Amino acid sequence: MKITLRVDGKEKTYKNDFVEGIVFRKALELNKKIREGVSVAEVETYDEYIEFIVFAFGNQFTSEEAWKGLSVTQIQTEPTRVFNEVLGLSGLVTQQVEEGNETGK
Repeated sequence: MKITLRVDGKEKTYKNDFVEGIVFRKALELNKKIREGVSVAEVETYDEYIEFIVFAFGNQFTSEEAWKGLSVTQIQTEPTRVFNEVLGLSGLVTQQVEEGNETGK
């Protein structure tokens, strides 16, 4: 699993070749909130998505670096892509990635 962020004006790619089971558990908890109707348009929800990405990549970068390193067009698609990738590792996929987002990169 990998993600590319812009850090100090340069693109930097972070990888996680071993996704711990606890990351899957966190994805399930977040999925439960989403299914219960948490508004994805709330700041707190986006904060939780970003924190999940940081956690999923083993804290290789901070939440602030993720917020600054993702473009406005990636703020919705990247958390969803990472979320689906984590759940997909066990065969579960519960959210649709928006059309036009390339998965698996």
